[in-house]
Amino acid sequence: MSETPAAVFQAPVTTAYVADRIYTSSSIIRSIALDQEEIKRQQAMFVPTAVMEALTEHLKTYRVVALVGPKGSGRRITAINLLARLGLQPREVPLDEDDAGELLGPPDMGYIVHADDLAGSAKPLQACIGSARERGLPIVIRVTSDVWRRVAVDGVPDLPIASAPAIDIFGKHLTVSLDETEAGAWSAHPKIKECLSPAGSRDAVRLAGLAAEAMSKAGHFSEHLVDEVLAAYTNWETELEHIFSTVPSETEEDEEGRTRALRLAAAVLEGSTSSSVFTAARTLSEILELRPGAGHGLVGPSTRKRLESVSARNDDGRVVLSRTAFGASTLDFVWSHWPQLHKDLQDWFGKLAQQLPEDGPLIAERVADLAIRQRHFAMLNTLATRYLDGTATFGLGVALLTQAAMSDELGRAARRTLYQWSRQSPPRHPAVVATCTGPLAEAFPRVALTRLKHVALTTVTNIRKNLVDGLTGLGTNVQLRRELLDELVRWLDRSEPEPRRLVAAEAMLKVLLLQDPDGRLLLLEHADPGWEPALAVAWRSLLRSPLPEAEIRSGVSHWLEAAAQAKAPLSTVVTVLGAVPSNAIEESLLVIAVFRWARATSDEAEAPRQHVFHRVIDAVLAGSGTSTRESIDLALQMEREARADD
Repeated sequence: MSETPAAVFQAPVTTAYVADRIYTSSSIIRSIALDQEEIKRQQAMFVPTAVMEALTEHLKTYRVVALVGPKGSGRRITAINLLARLGLQPREVPLDEDDAGELLGPPDMGYIVHADDLAGSAKPLQACIGSARERGLPIVIRVTSDVWRRVAVDGVPDLPIASAPAIDIFGKHLTVSLDETEAGAWSAHPKIKECLSPAGSRDAVRLAGLAAEAMSKAGHFSEHLVDEVLAAYTNWETELEHIFSTVPSETEEDEEGRTRALRLAAAVLEGSTSSSVFTAARTLSEILELRPGAGHGLVGPSTRKRLESVSARNDDGRVVLSRTAFGASTLDFVWSHWPQLHKDLQDWFGKLAQQLPEDGPLIAERVADLAIRQRHFAMLNTLATRYLDGTATFGLGVALLTQAAMSDELGRAARRTLYQWSRQSPPRHPAVVATCTGPLAEAFPRVALTRLKHVALTTVTNIRKNLVDGLTGLGTNVQLRRELLDELVRWLDRSEPEPRRLVAAEAMLKVLLLQDPDGRLLLLEHADPGWEPALAVAWRSLLRSPLPEAEIRSGVSHWLEAAAQAKAPLSTVVTVLGAVPSNAIEESLLVIAVFRWARATSDEAEAPRQHVFHRVIDAVLAGSGTSTRESIDLALQMEREARADD
């Protein structure tokens, strides 16, 4: 995903009604999580500039560098490519003042810290840099020049961003969506070159997105398509001015109102059925107190004619707007020109989710996109909380919050709301858990885990269960495992409150026992640097946790059994479990768990179990600073006698 900043578009967009709104969609927002596929996409779209060499040298030397420049200048894609160029896995951290700034991760991780939202205090940034240096993690700070003047940290070099020519950025972005011939035709067109000659990188990205959308609908390049994309680039200003400037007579007012309602319904529900679109139009007409048409549409033009009147058509049962990005421009135009309708539109969005449950995700997506383009968090928050209060619409509220929290425009407000709910509003804890264990965690794990940490103080059974399940689900994501394990270890520290420790222990054990469909232990397939020591620390933290010993022994047995049945690499199991004990108490707990598992055997499994048993015990002995074979034998003898007495 390319950066989505708030600076004003350069000409010709500066004359548009939504001049400072970027072309965006939630499908683009969802792609913000930096998995390997997305990193490759960012590399394919990147146009290197001269600043890359200096950035590379500074990061190698100082392990931290500030990339300074205005929003929309390409700082994010530059940072991603800088870290990937050094063989590092990029991870993003929006640095809000509510967050402490600690970083967790393996040595091959590199962080992109978003510092634009720091209002004045440098403390979170200082904590972030200190945490990175302590763990040897390189970071690139993405920051505007005015914020950097207020929060600059001594000893951190800064370099101004250098933007590539807009036409080059446009062409690179198109090659990701189109073949080289089609992308070349767009880049070489005189009207495109003229449009982008005074433009910045953000305008180039936006125009490329519009061209790709237009091609997906039309299927081939044409002169007409270029004109359409350029009209969409100016938010269809002239067209919409003409459409909405009609002044109907008194006898035509209701009909004109119903047509406009249909236009808005098609904009919100493009891609849905004709039935849904007309139902939505009727609901909006009722909210606006327009007299219904005769026969609810049976009298008058056909469905096809009515759709054509709002520049739409029915393709295989789905309503499609004929013009590129026309729906978004229509919603922006009405929102900007009729502020007195804001409450009515919010009521409409709320009712549609109830009336058209199958279209709920689409409605949530379009509403989130509108709020993001309009920088209107209050509208999104009001609607999200309304959705969260309904069982059937709860997921839509989570979707709205997720998309807002992952955007540059509304991210700070949405993330702060989630933070406040996590600490001060127990009734909203289910929403925090659902939001922070979904796509938000994949994109910004530090943000998500910080908020989940506060929810973990809950004593409400259902919320605790959902939180444990959500944390366990994060463990299935290979990108998140290291940070998740490190975070749970921190929650298990004896200085932490008991409710949080218990949540962490339950989640940790479930994560350690995750299996793939073939029954193999997922976490033992991981290969990050330092992964085996991290697993040993996780088990050691469990031994010190408030979890019942029987549950921990059961978990250890599961690992041993997986090794005995070739469902886990024996060498890894031996290395990890052998490194777990750090004192005699932990050693005895682990040895007893291994002994009990070895004793509960069947004849056919005797040989592999005994082999695993001896390998693990030898590894424990090898790493022990206190035990001997005799002391372990004595501990096992005492265990046998204790069980015999039982």
